[in-house]
Amino acid sequence: MYYLGCSYGYLIFTYEDCLLVDAYTGAKVKTPKLPCNNELGWFSGIGVLSAPFSSPNSRVLLFSRPSMFEWQVGTNSWSVHPLALDHERIHQIVFFKGHILIIDALMRLHTVQLTPQFSMQEVAIMWQSLQTLPLNPWLVACGDMLLMVDFTFRSHSSDEFSDFSRIFEVFRLDFSVKPAKWAKMEKLENQALFVSLDKRNPAFCCMNPERWGGKSNCIYVARLFEDPDETWTAVELGQSVPNHNTVHSMMYGFAFPPDYSQIGSLWLFPSLVYGGSQ
Repeated sequence: MYYLGCSYGYLIFTYEDCLLVDAYTGAKVKTPKLPCNNELGWFSGIGVLSAPFSSPNSRVLLFSRPSMFEWQVGTNSWSVHPLALDHERIHQIVFFKGHILIIDALMRLHTVQLTPQFSMQEVAIMWQSLQTLPLNPWLVACGDMLLMVDFTFRSHSSDEFSDFSRIFEVFRLDFSVKPAKWAKMEKLENQALFVSLDKRNPAFCCMNPERWGGKSNCIYVARLFEDPDETWTAVELGQSVPNHNTVHSMMYGFAFPPDYSQIGSLWLFPSLVYGGSQ
């Protein structure tokens, strides 16, 4: 059984079929049988719900390298849509301002439209605006902003390659120019971001986290360090993080062969499960 992601409170698995498991109750939903030779789960695979499961017209979307599989909840079959991505792996899926965005391993960003018919369109981005290209970033929808979070290295000595710490950097995609470009953010103001090292799990933005005892201008990471007693970590934007005991990126990232049966630590928000706002 291969893990494809978590969406609206459901863990998504596949082997020959697709199985949805309610993370709160353990209730299971089995979808119609997937098409054969779907290439999901061994070397690639990521899945999401397009809306809370009980919502009208909610869909399960599964992405392999060559295809997207679409199941409208309540129907008896899957629709298959070819992806023109040269068989590159989908790195992350984000819902932003009513649109579905996917980014592949080559950092190409596309919008996906389901109705009235399936279509994809690449978003032109000028990456030269960045000093260094991100290696394994997160995309996070934050209100009317699309953010990119990079966990990059910072050297403290030009002579010692081992003398590194890590730091979170956040960039906002500026759509006001063509092509769009990334602009660095020095502060998150009254917002906090929640990420998992496994990009199959969703990343979130929360406004005014002080309401529940949280802290603004922070990135909350599900299990950043190897310490088994430290299940999550809050890192202020710009704060250095020791590199020696951080958890390596999930197998889903760049390791080979990937282990798609493994589930990493993740954040789960009840408000998203029941369709409310954050």
